[in-house]
Amino acid sequence: MSGPVPNGDSLDWLWAMALKPTPELHTERLVLTPLRVADANEMVRVLADAELYMFTGGNPPGLDDLEKRYQAQVEGLSTDREVWHNWIIRLQEPPTAVGFVQATIVSDTADVAWVVGADWQRKGFASEAATTVREWLETQGVRQFSAHIHPGHEASGRVALAIGLNATSEIDGDREVVWRSGNH
Repeated sequence: MSGPVPNGDSLDWLWAMALKPTPELHTERLVLTPLRVADANEMVRVLADAELYMFTGGNPPGLDDLEKRYQAQVEGLSTDREVWHNWIIRLQEPPTAVGFVQATIVSDTADVAWVVGADWQRKGFASEAATTVREWLETQGVRQFSAHIHPGHEASGRVALAIGLNATSEIDGDREVVWRSGNH
């Protein structure tokens, strides 16, 4: 592992991570671009299919709600002990938004989440994007990873397995299974 190493006795490492801008990341097929409020214009269409909310609940966001959500995410800090990194998943050619991936970092642990629009599912984009984010976070000193997945969402379970997570017996407050890296 390269990059900074978290110090359990101070928040210096977390603050260093907070001050580091979210980078653009590349794969053979994708470009992960740092989230911008202006991305809401394109993402409102990507997130418009009601089927995306079958497991998470809720409804497709409108443009105003998505802009407000993105504004909060772009600011990047939820608390003084948490750092956010958010990316839009884009095809390299044609340059089209197809989803998002995000990481919430507390200490040396990143909780990751992903959504790929219905028109672009079953092509491996979520696994490819989540793997790329995990690899970048590891170079930044993140050592543990987790995800919260509805027990019936087999596709997200496959993505979690692809990035080295395993289902635990832990159920969160939203009745989702917590998946973790390592021996948990």
